[in-house]
Amino acid sequence: MPSCIKHLYRFGPFELDPAERLLSSDGRAVPLSPKAFDMLVVLVERGGHLCKREELMSVLWPDSFVEEGNLSVTVSSLRKVLHDDCGQPSYIETVSKRGYRFVASVSHVVERNDPEPAIETAPQEQVIAGQKESETARAPKALSRRFATLAVVVVIATLFLARIVGVRGGSAAAPAGSPIVHSLAVLPFQTVGDKNGGEYVGIAMADALITKLGNTGRIVTRPTSAIQKYADGTQDARAAGLEQGVDAVLDGRIQRDGDRVRLTVQLTRVRDGVQLWADSFDENFTDVFALEDEFSDRVTRSICLRLTGEEEKRKLAKLSTKNNDAYQAYVRGRYFWNRRTEKALTTGLRYFQQAVKLDPQFAEAHAGVADSYGLLGLYGILPPTQAFPPAEAAAKRALSMDDSLAEAHATLGFVYFYYDWNGLAAEREFRRALESNPNYAMAHSWNGQDLAAMGRISEALAETQLAQQDDPLSLIVSSNAGLILCLAGSFEQAIETLNKAVEIDPNFPRAHFRLGNVYEQQGMPEKAISEFTEAVRLSGGDSSYEGSLGHAYALAGNVEQARRILGLLKQRSGRQYVPAYAVALIYAGLGDRDAAFEWLEKAYKDRSASMALLKVDPALNNLHSDPRFMELARRVNF
Repeated sequence: MPSCIKHLYRFGPFELDPAERLLSSDGRAVPLSPKAFDMLVVLVERGGHLCKREELMSVLWPDSFVEEGNLSVTVSSLRKVLHDDCGQPSYIETVSKRGYRFVASVSHVVERNDPEPAIETAPQEQVIAGQKESETARAPKALSRRFATLAVVVVIATLFLARIVGVRGGSAAAPAGSPIVHSLAVLPFQTVGDKNGGEYVGIAMADALITKLGNTGRIVTRPTSAIQKYADGTQDARAAGLEQGVDAVLDGRIQRDGDRVRLTVQLTRVRDGVQLWADSFDENFTDVFALEDEFSDRVTRSICLRLTGEEEKRKLAKLSTKNNDAYQAYVRGRYFWNRRTEKALTTGLRYFQQAVKLDPQFAEAHAGVADSYGLLGLYGILPPTQAFPPAEAAAKRALSMDDSLAEAHATLGFVYFYYDWNGLAAEREFRRALESNPNYAMAHSWNGQDLAAMGRISEALAETQLAQQDDPLSLIVSSNAGLILCLAGSFEQAIETLNKAVEIDPNFPRAHFRLGNVYEQQGMPEKAISEFTEAVRLSGGDSSYEGSLGHAYALAGNVEQARRILGLLKQRSGRQYVPAYAVALIYAGLGDRDAAFEWLEKAYKDRSASMALLKVDPALNNLHSDPRFMELARRVNF
């Protein structure tokens, strides 16, 4: 068989491998967004020659209409990765009003590798008939057995994915003729037979796989929040993949019959619906953790791909607990945490705490505790002083066990941002999270807010774009992007982004809230009031949203309605936590500076999360000239 030829490009300390989509520096992988990587390949391959802006746009966004600002943002993120000095560029030169040129000296290296075997066609699915049991006797047993089966499925499917997708930047080349997949959606697994608890378990399985694959940093995986909507199994794989904007979709089915477990999986290419790979695995269920090596060997033989190396194998297949009950509690916690309601967050926290109690060394469970407390504090369900300190403690505990956990680093950055108001410390943690998982959309999104709060708007926009590329359908990512675009003065783009989120889910209150912010800054008070009212209704009376609604009424001259909401918030604060910042907003809108600063002082003392954005919140613009504002901003010291 002929040899495979690999083309490498070397410049400075960097080596670029287009086929493997890998940029490395001194032997270490350098994280790049897909668009930035594509741009780098074009620039390097045409080194020394002008690449016109319109040519780059057509290459990077061939089927989409985007503004040229996206090109500038991509170049900016690329320069940052290359540590390029824009004053005296070492790599990328800007040719005014025309385009860009790669100016570094590039050496082109050609290597030959022996090809690997092609993928064999897998056998058709076989269905095992379930045992006959009464519904009342079977339901509790079925749910318990599904969770015992879950860890088996995760081991099988994770090892399978590591080999089939030709992970981006992997150390081993994909075999000749095999599919290269750079982005993937893992759909909730479906159960065959009894459906009691199936949706719950299926999402948890997908979440475990998404987390493990995301931690490799070598393939873009859509997060669990983006794929939960497919849990009912009514939408086919290709349609889901088109909606998610990925190269391929993995879906699967599981069934357990007594001591036998069957997993059927398939990988579907989105662009044409072709099934790239499918197989089924049928094994005795004994000790799930003892089965890991056996399943690894079986999957490897089945798909005929070379292992990516012992280090990669360890990274993918690792379970940081050997306690099956703790693992079951953890996946239950993740299921509820991803639902993001007050009841679900508190339920998820209890499950994470149960997992920690069962195995105190279970790092991911500690990260789950941190995530839960963090959102309970941000959403005002708990006072900041009761939510953020335990979130920080749990995140640090997780990192003491596994310093590579992206989620724990991101949550620690979240705490430093919203509670400590320490922008630089938060940025460091978000960067650490992205070193572990370069495609972690929420780390990019939170980092964008942090950078904006420090006044670094151009960098914030770049991070926002990366977050949207990694998770284009995420409602919270889009809502955060709307805020950053509003702060940058890009009102039309902010409205377009937020309206797309509303189209995906009209009942998502955060998108309506951010639309209200944008309309208010555009001088459209009636539209702002309409959106804030909808956010309040959909959230069931979120105090922060009500504060913004009262502020909008005040600016519109409707003092009566503004004071009505003011009274409601003050009355409510006697029986539950109400962010003082929300009350301060209404007073600011009414022009009552003394009362506004009185409540901002209260917000400062109770560590209101919104204080992180104090300096850039346009709703407080009319207070900026007051010396008390400058003094308060100095003490917040963001």
